[in-house]
Amino acid sequence: MAERYHVRPDREGFTVYDLWTGEAAVIAMTPQTGLSREDADHTADLLNLRARRGERAVFQ
Repeated sequence: MAERYHVRPDREGFTVYDLWTGEAAVIAMTPQTGLSREDADHTADLLNLRARRGERAVFQ
């Protein structure tokens, strides 16, 4: 299964990008943009783990 969340560089750091929506992932109404590489990788890993488990909650 392909990963749903990827990390991409942005102007202020890194973005956790949601391939399903084509936009930055949003957690607690906060777009996951401008993160350090370490934080972006960690967040993408956690979100991908949830996706693999079949959790389909939309983070808004």
